[in-house]
Amino acid sequence: MNAAMNEFAKNGFKRASTNEIVKQADIGKGMLFYYFGNKKELFDFLCEYTIEFIRNEYLIKFSCDTGDFVERYQKLTEVKRRVMKEFPQAIRFYERLCLSENEEFYEEYMENVMGIRDGIIQKLYDNLDYSLLRDDLEPQTTITYIHWLMDSYEDDLTARFRSGRISSSDETAAANEWEHFYSFLNDLRKLFYK
Repeated sequence: MNAAMNEFAKNGFKRASTNEIVKQADIGKGMLFYYFGNKKELFDFLCEYTIEFIRNEYLIKFSCDTGDFVERYQKLTEVKRRVMKEFPQAIRFYERLCLSENEEFYEEYMENVMGIRDGIIQKLYDNLDYSLLRDDLEPQTTITYIHWLMDSYEDDLTARFRSGRISSSDETAAANEWEHFYSFLNDLRKLFYK
C-alpha cells in the first residue's frame, strides 16, 4: 500500500507505474494483479482506504470540548499535524488526489470528501462561546471574518503544498509552517477576542 500510495502521489494516476509499485513493494506483478485486477482498481482501493482513514483520524478523533472557535481550529490543526507525522504516505496520497491530473479518476470520491469536510465544519461551528469575542462587533460577523481569514490561510497553504513549494515530508519546512500558523491564530485572537 505504501509503495502504491507513493507512486500515485508522485506521478498521478496516468503516469503511475505498476512496475515501479511492485519493485518498491518487492512483490511480483502477478501478485498485484491477483488482488487488484488493474491499476484503476488499485487506485480506487487506495482512495477508499485513504478517505476512510481521514474520516477516522480527523473527523472522529477531532473533539471540541471548548466553545472557543480559534482553540477548536488549533486542536483540529494539531490532529492534522500528528497524522501527517505518523502517516506521511497516506497524507501525501490524499494531498495529491485533488490535482487536475487525477480529476477524472477522483471525481467519484468527492461526495465522501465533502462529507468529511462538512462534519469537521459542523464540529468547528456548533455551540460556540460568543462571550469570548469583542463586544463592538456582532458575533456572527466576527466568526465570518475569522472564517474568511482562515479559509484564505488554508487556500494559500494548500496551493503551496500542491505546487511542491512545501512537502509534508520536509520536517523543517513543516515545523516552520506550524510556527507560522500558531502566530496567525494568536493574531486572530488579538484582532477579534476580548
